Amino acid sequence: MKPRVLAVMLFIFLNGCAFHSEPKDNQEFYKISQLSELAGVYKNKGDPSGYLSAIIWGYTKLNINPEVSHVDIEFIEVLSTENSLIVKAIKNGCAIYEKPYILGRDFNISGGKIIIHRDAFLLSRGAGDVLAGPSYEQITLGLDTGKHGKYRRSDYAAGLVFLLLPIAFSETNDTRFERVNDSPQGFKACNR
Repeated sequence: MKPRVLAVMLFIFLNGCAFHSEPKDNQEFYKISQLSELAGVYKNKGDPSGYLSAIIWGYTKLNINPEVSHVDIEFIEVLSTENSLIVKAIKNGCAIYEKPYILGRDFNISGGKIIIHRDAFLLSRGAGDVLAGPSYEQITLGLDTGKHGKYRRSDYAAGLVFLLLPIAFSETNDTRFERVNDSPQGFKACNR
């Protein structure tokens, strides 16, 4: 085969990419109908990777203690009321951090899942973006059909990179957070 034909074929095949990562025996989202279905204790370390505390509170150090990182947190406890959730970070059998979240103010449930972040861009995602074209991203949190915690990040984009190279891109990452107890334990705050 001629080198030019091979180069053109390689160029065409490399311009469309799809990536997907998930835990073994990945399950679909369960449709949450009540906040009480989220109540329980979950492992903070996800399968295949990631930390539930980092998804909920961000990937920086928690505003608890500069020496505490997401790796140190063993469990996440979720307590529910009629219209809110209280989420606690558990280390060594006590709560080192907790924060309440109110339905309708801090989060919403759509299609039985909590949509943490959703954004669509028509031409660019902002300054420094090398892609000219539409893109979409969504971060979803909820339960899988086995009632374990489930996180999904989806990114889609199409357009021109550096206004020269056409590309289409899709990436979906699923993570499971094992539910270790269906009932909250009522962990007390750690003595400081």
